[in-house]
Amino acid sequence: MLLIEGWLKLGTGEFAKMKQGALAMVAATLAEDGCLHYSFAQDVGDPDLIRISERWRDQEALAAHSASAHMAEFQKAMGAARVEGADLRLYNAEELRKIM
Repeated sequence: MLLIEGWLKLGTGEFAKMKQGALAMVAATLAEDGCLHYSFAQDVGDPDLIRISERWRDQEALAAHSASAHMAEFQKAMGAARVEGADLRLYNAEELRKIM
C-alpha cells in the first residue's frame, strides 16, 4: 500500500477559483480502481491551506491515477493557481490492523 500525505498552501482566494474542479477531480479519483482513500480538503483554520491524504493499493494504481484524464485537467487548473508552498510525501506502508 502507498500513502501520500501533505499540504499545499495557495495564495489568498485561489482555492475558490478551483473548488468546482477539485470536487470533480476527487469524485473521479474515488471511483478509480486501487484508490482506497482520497482527501483534498481545506484546512478549517486556514482556507488557503489544502490538506491532502491518499491511500493506494499499489504503484500501478497510483501510476494510472497520475496518467488519468481528470488529473491532467486538474493539473491545468493547478498550474494557473498561485501556490505559495507545498510538502507532499509518498510512503510505502503495510496495514497492521484496524484500530477503530
